[in-house]
Amino acid sequence: MPAPFLKQQIQEVPLKLVGGNNFGRYPKISREETFNMIVSDEALVPYAGWFKALAIAEDVIGRALYSSQIGNLMLAVIGTVVYKINSNIQLGTPPTSGSIATSNSNVFMAENNSYQILITDGSYIYIYDYDNDIFYSSAPGASNPITWPYSGGPGYCSFQDGRFVVAVNGTQNWALSLTGSVVGHTTDYFAIATTQTGVIQSKPGYIQATVPMPGGGNNILIMGDTVCESWQNVGAALFPYQRNSSFNIDYGCLNPSSIAALENFVVWLAVNEQSGPVIMVTQGSAIRTISTDGINFRLSNLTNPTNCSAILFKQDGHMIYQFTFPDDNLSYAYDFNSSLFFTVTDEDLNYHPAKQIVFFNNDYYFVSFKDGHLYRFGTQYTDAYYDETDVSVIPRIRVTPPLRLPTQRYYINKSLGFTVENGLPNEKYNLMSQPGFTGTDITTEDSFLLLTEDDVQITTEQDLGASIMHQINSAWVGLSISRDGGESFGSTLRLDMNDTGHRKSRFIYQRLGIANDSTFQLRFSGFNRFVAFDGVIEVYQ
Repeated sequence: MPAPFLKQQIQEVPLKLVGGNNFGRYPKISREETFNMIVSDEALVPYAGWFKALAIAEDVIGRALYSSQIGNLMLAVIGTVVYKINSNIQLGTPPTSGSIATSNSNVFMAENNSYQILITDGSYIYIYDYDNDIFYSSAPGASNPITWPYSGGPGYCSFQDGRFVVAVNGTQNWALSLTGSVVGHTTDYFAIATTQTGVIQSKPGYIQATVPMPGGGNNILIMGDTVCESWQNVGAALFPYQRNSSFNIDYGCLNPSSIAALENFVVWLAVNEQSGPVIMVTQGSAIRTISTDGINFRLSNLTNPTNCSAILFKQDGHMIYQFTFPDDNLSYAYDFNSSLFFTVTDEDLNYHPAKQIVFFNNDYYFVSFKDGHLYRFGTQYTDAYYDETDVSVIPRIRVTPPLRLPTQRYYINKSLGFTVENGLPNEKYNLMSQPGFTGTDITTEDSFLLLTEDDVQITTEQDLGASIMHQINSAWVGLSISRDGGESFGSTLRLDMNDTGHRKSRFIYQRLGIANDSTFQLRFSGFNRFVAFDGVIEVYQ
């Protein structure tokens, strides 16, 4: 009796299209990564794009940006110049002396209640009194001098309980200003005195930052390079702050530019004498590491992790910590809503251009690592707009987790399908020339040319061609597959998005070949948004 016919069984395997960076230490573990997209309501949606809001300077870079709610202005440090930007996003500068003496160090800013903004650059302090339009500087030769009496340069600065609080670089000290205005106190506003100087106490090391705990009342974190101490302003006569003797964080800060605070979180790139860099967050009474094993492995292999910068902002309800390592060409964003990391880039897949982000007049703005201009940043922009006609597509890529069967046997990828928003405007028009003709001779039946009475040859009407508008789809999704454990990907199979109004949402790729270890890479390209959902891979053996 013949053997019964064995029907091939098709198995449906979930396609994890919606997700973040869960890549492993090595590609064989997993290459799962998401570029320039985040997760919102169980869908993959674009990360914010940007638009050049104000052209300032080409050959320098942005160093710091501050938004003053009281002054209704932004203060931007571009190169060595301090710019004042008003509510109409128009440029002005502080007085002639409104420049700083350094060109590439970290710059920090803080504001008091006397209409004054403190700027520190690691070497000197500067105070811009925007109420009286006066710019003070401790740099040599300043027209409005102010004294910085410490041997170490001024670093990270903040404001709490009426005083500026400044880390004194290269020491264990942190300095307090006098309360109130600098006017009339230019020589003693920061004075070396026990009543105005604090010291890190719990572990040896240098100070890095002074960070008021958001939502923490009078509490402040004093961050060193190996430890963080919690202090509280108790209003004591000899020195207003008192250290919490029962609590400290056994991690310091690698670079004060990596520190960002919002709501009740402080996030930073943490290290100590026994640990390499990790991303940590505290709410004042406990700490936790948020970086994954794969992220930590990347951080441990950076060539220069000390050159880093970070921002923390809340956009469309998502609180995002974005951090960048320019020397290593790398930027990540961590979304506290989804507890996921994402890779963020510019239009060329290099590190993200945002150096510092502020919220001003109901919009987000940033100064850039890459030039000296001011950019508006938001999800209303799906791409990089450098002016009305210069628009670059930001690549949006999803690399899925590997597909391996428990038996390790080969299988055939029959199809890959998922749901995606379709039918949005995605047309691009090209002007094309259509060649014409110069007229056809008219003859008799005997092939004699027809002539007018004046012996002018008669032809058909002349047509020299025309210009026509040719419509093409500019939005598409490309699929490429790795069959060697995520080491390399094959050629791209491209499917165009539907025309405007054709909203069929199923995207499906057929006959994808044999493998026993598949990783799928989907690239979303176009001048509009993409909204994608999880899907299914059909396999059979």
